[in-house]
Amino acid sequence: MSDYRIEKVRHRVELTLASGTRLEGDIFLQAFARFRAGPEEPLDVLNDAAPFLPLVLASGELLLVQKSQIAIAATPLPNSDDTADTGVVGMHVNITFVFGETRSGSIFPELRADRPRLVDFLNNNPEKFLPFFAADQLLLISTAHIEYARPSA
Repeated sequence: MSDYRIEKVRHRVELTLASGTRLEGDIFLQAFARFRAGPEEPLDVLNDAAPFLPLVLASGELLLVQKSQIAIAATPLPNSDDTADTGVVGMHVNITFVFGETRSGSIFPELRADRPRLVDFLNNNPEKFLPFFAADQLLLISTAHIEYARPSA
């Protein structure tokens, strides 16, 4: 690290925009997260206050993507399972986005005992992006681009 530059780590993502357009490339993460122990994660970057996200395409082209236009950011599943440590029970959910695509997966909400429903979680979560575990990917979904959600069996 120098006085003028903070070293970053490239992380591969596939972004699906509100229009349905898909972009694949690398975003940049810091080696240390600001508000918790460990490295920065894509969810940290998506939920921070900066309105644009730098994305480097395979061609080397740099795009500055407006975060408010990102519906889904897909990344590999994490190596560890934090929910096993916390005992949070997952909810199986189908999410349909405004551009017509439906995804199935699980969320792991930390809910109050008196508010255990999906609607309670969606209405009371202050974050712009939520982790959504599909069979083979971690999807970071924008609540602004959800057309509707429903529990699945």
